[in-house]
Amino acid sequence: MNSCLGRQQAAPGMRAARALAPACRVGQLLTARPVLRNRALAGSSPHNHGAVSLGSEASALPEPEIRADGSASPAAAATETAAAAEAVVGGSAAAAANGAAAAAADDAAAASEQLAQEPQQQQQPAKKGSNFINRVIFGIILGFGGAAVVFAGQIPYLCAALFVVYQATQEFYGMLTSKGISKGTPPPTPFVSAATTALCLSITAFTFVSQGRSGAAMSVAAFILLAMNILVNRKPTFAQLTASVFGLFYCGYLPSFWIKLRNLNIAGPQLQLPGLSSETLATITSYLPTLTVGLVATLTSVACIIAADTGAYFVGKNLGRTKLTEISPKKTVEGAIGGLASSVLVAAGFWQLFGWPGSMAAAAGYGVLTFVSSLFGDLIESIMKRDAGIKDSGNLIPGHGGLLDRMDSYMFSGAVAYFYITLVLPRFGLL
Repeated sequence: MNSCLGRQQAAPGMRAARALAPACRVGQLLTARPVLRNRALAGSSPHNHGAVSLGSEASALPEPEIRADGSASPAAAATETAAAAEAVVGGSAAAAANGAAAAAADDAAAASEQLAQEPQQQQQPAKKGSNFINRVIFGIILGFGGAAVVFAGQIPYLCAALFVVYQATQEFYGMLTSKGISKGTPPPTPFVSAATTALCLSITAFTFVSQGRSGAAMSVAAFILLAMNILVNRKPTFAQLTASVFGLFYCGYLPSFWIKLRNLNIAGPQLQLPGLSSETLATITSYLPTLTVGLVATLTSVACIIAADTGAYFVGKNLGRTKLTEISPKKTVEGAIGGLASSVLVAAGFWQLFGWPGSMAAAAGYGVLTFVSSLFGDLIESIMKRDAGIKDSGNLIPGHGGLLDRMDSYMFSGAVAYFYITLVLPRFGLL
């Protein structure tokens, strides 16, 4: 009896659970497909045709069964919930399908774009590796070619210097006429640019012929260039005048010091190779040009600059952490220390090889000065390129950029070396 009563009392609950089961299945459907549900609900906008279907179907829903106490029965509530969910899903099926198709199209487009970018990302390391190989190959070619020209001296050395001066003026005025620098300032006229090139070449040639007397040539050339600016431009500006004179100084006067340095015809250095007899040394020396201070100083300067650049590059790449300056973000303090140490070591090595300059301390000082002048020469050219808005001054040398990109470290080094040799070392008897 009690069991029968229990079953009779439990029957309404079981019937209510069975009635609520469809509503639970609809809830699971809507939970498992949130995107479809959201797009369906979005389709209920008054501007969407799905709203009309939804409204018509909603209006066709039966009135819920009301209990005596005023509440809807569980079965009626479940039926209403199921019918509403079915109306939502059915009434917006087209909108959901269109949304799904659009989402699939977006995913396909994103996948295609990613696949298209993958080859480019794979090509970047290959491009960097190829650029490094070109840099090494052409660096070796330039090194051996430069050494041959330095050993030869005389006319071959002059021709190489004239080529450097000519190309430097072309790249300098290329930067000067760029949008970054010429913005707000009229660039030099083609006539003034050509005149500057001719005057720079004249200073170099006159230095060679006159055995190093370039000061007067620079002064006269600057006067001629300033007068040309006044005659050619209707209203010349101070910026035009200073740019012209700086180009003459940078591309003509500074390179002339390498002519003066190489032509220092002072005897003294002797080849010193420990472990070799005097006869063997004499045989080796017979195949070399006469060792002069000019030849040894030029070789030492070039070797120190190369060592400084190489040491700074590798030390900075592997150990660089502290930024050196905002002018060149890739330069680091650690790289500068590596470049300085490399330059001093090479200068000491040449002192051991040739016995010049007169002491180890003088050789170390030579290495320090060469490093400092090469570093600031690099930074000065970086300032010009930054204002011009360009990465390289040209594309003459593969892997290196323009000639100024390769020779910027040499621009001031020749003048500093000449000053150190002719004015500092003699005062201490170390020449």
